[in-house]
Amino acid sequence: MHEFDHLIQKMKEFRPYLDENKMLFTYIAPKDREKFFKFLGNIYNSSASHSLYLRLSNPEVVRKLLEDSGFTEDTELEIYVSANDQFAAQWMNKSLKQYIEEKGIDFTY
Repeated sequence: MHEFDHLIQKMKEFRPYLDENKMLFTYIAPKDREKFFKFLGNIYNSSASHSLYLRLSNPEVVRKLLEDSGFTEDTELEIYVSANDQFAAQWMNKSLKQYIEEKGIDFTY
């Protein structure tokens, strides 16, 4: 998953922009909306923790979830910024590109 590894690097580079805000985190998921919701559904239907933050904030867990869901090399992936469901009552979720544009952050993605 070369694209996945590239996106992990971009997430690490972006991390300083979120360090002060523990309410937000980044994660990788399918870009296609149908695949995205199937991916999230698989997380909720698993027997593991239902906290999206706990599952999605660990890139190796996400890599395994993508593989187990059948999202291999042919699935376009995206970085998302989301509210940490351990601290926030409302779930905010948007692509990193959208978040950068809305906040006017000087970051190349």
